[in-house]
Amino acid sequence: MKRPRELLKCNQGIGFIFSLVLIGFLVYLELSPWVHREVRDGFTLGFFPVLAVVLLLIFSLILIVDPRRKETAEDLEAFALKPFLGGVLIVGATWLYFVVMRTVGFLIMTPIYLLFFIYFLGLRLWLACAVSAVVMTVVVYGAFTAIGIKLPPGILEGILPF
Repeated sequence: MKRPRELLKCNQGIGFIFSLVLIGFLVYLELSPWVHREVRDGFTLGFFPVLAVVLLLIFSLILIVDPRRKETAEDLEAFALKPFLGGVLIVGATWLYFVVMRTVGFLIMTPIYLLFFIYFLGLRLWLACAVSAVVMTVVVYGAFTAIGIKLPPGILEGILPF
């Protein structure tokens, strides 16, 4: 029998972890009221997200029973926990960014978010990180505004003319 750390390196372990995460996400989607809101074409707003999660869940369950389920991929032989936890941190911080952005606003939260993650991903000069974050925020805001999509104004609503 494989040790827990070795089990997480094989298809069966990865499929099991993905399945648990996807089941949790599916429960979250089903409990969210926006998912069941009907749009003008007759679909519900959450039809495609739920469909995608169900398909991913099916594929992750296939990993659990696949004939090659006990094999360890060559890339996973050198699996290290630190980079994995870094990825989990990025996902969690991105979720927090979206939650806070709706209240505080896109123009305030996005440069802060980008500043830290540009630094976290390897650019070590704070000034370069700050300039990059502000430029990317302005470009994204301009592009979305140009195609008619309003981003959350947050606390700047009514203060700025745009």
